Amino acid sequence: MTRKTQQSATPTESMVDYDRNSYMQDQMVRGRAQWLRAAVERVGPVVPEFTAMDYGCGPGHSALDAVTPVIEAYRRIDPRGVMVIRHSDQVRNDWNALFALVFGPDGYQRNGSRIRTEAVAGSFYTQLAAPASVALGTCFAASHWLNSAPSPSSPGTVWFADLEGEVRTEFAALARADWTQFLRCRAAELRPGGMAIVSTLGAVPDDSEINGVRSSARKLYRAIFDVANQMVADGLLGAVALDRFVFPLWFPTAEDACAPIHGEPDLKEAFEVIEASVTPAPAHPNDVYEDSLNDPGTYARLYAGYIRGFGESTLRLHLFGPSAKSAAEVDALTEEFFGRLIRYYQAEPGRHASETMIMTLVLRRR
Repeated sequence: MTRKTQQSATPTESMVDYDRNSYMQDQMVRGRAQWLRAAVERVGPVVPEFTAMDYGCGPGHSALDAVTPVIEAYRRIDPRGVMVIRHSDQVRNDWNALFALVFGPDGYQRNGSRIRTEAVAGSFYTQLAAPASVALGTCFAASHWLNSAPSPSSPGTVWFADLEGEVRTEFAALARADWTQFLRCRAAELRPGGMAIVSTLGAVPDDSEINGVRSSARKLYRAIFDVANQMVADGLLGAVALDRFVFPLWFPTAEDACAPIHGEPDLKEAFEVIEASVTPAPAHPNDVYEDSLNDPGTYARLYAGYIRGFGESTLRLHLFGPSAKSAAEVDALTEEFFGRLIRYYQAEPGRHASETMIMTLVLRRR
């Protein structure tokens, strides 16, 4: 299986109105506020400064939601202590939008309360901070993206959970290697006694599903394939391009999340597992937009916006691009695909609903 460089398929690049289309991300972050507060209390005061680093922060309000409970909890422990809030994401993240929020009327810098804001641009599959410098590391709705985009032979599907046989085995090995690298980087950056909280879309065992695993958003990704496959049948997309396209994602089970820690001696020595679980989303776990089911047009547009938000750059780069002869053709294929997707969801509201299961891993650095 070959890998293609993941140039712009990360979840916060080329977003279309990130805040409007990031309901799931916001829900995930807010639902982990108590874990964030508990982690800060467990770390305690840090001198000369308490550094919290959020990996894959994105440009929207969820980046503030990820750090607000941290600031509140630390201020109860050390009201005058210096804090560093470090936002980390890919170079193409919309940093201007993020800092407009940070320093805006609802931002945590509105009072200038002994907090230094920093930004780090780069992949979280590399070390992004000095050794033993981070007191609390967080990563929400981002670590399921692989380090690069595999290009397997995958006729009949565009996502990992429906791969079978040797292709599935190879894809799983790539995902585990990336996740192991992620953990090693965080082990290097966290100070002794530091904490890490990773929360992302997850999966659970289910014998009725392909490969015995039921993953978040299974119907959504099957809908994406159905629309793309019809475009192949209509001569708009190349069959080979679709057969070689899989979203570079892996939604882990709790066992997947812990496997490198239990299996790699250096990680077993580095980390204590405090929590490892996959649970249904606290709101709308079976259909993220079920409140709009009675309005098929709105329901379909919400799903198209959600998919466009996280998936447009991946689709353009790895599916539409190989099927087009120019940038204008890529644009046209993008609009055609999302127009068809709206009609597909509108025709049968609820049939292709996206389930949301959230994997949470809480680690303490030994």
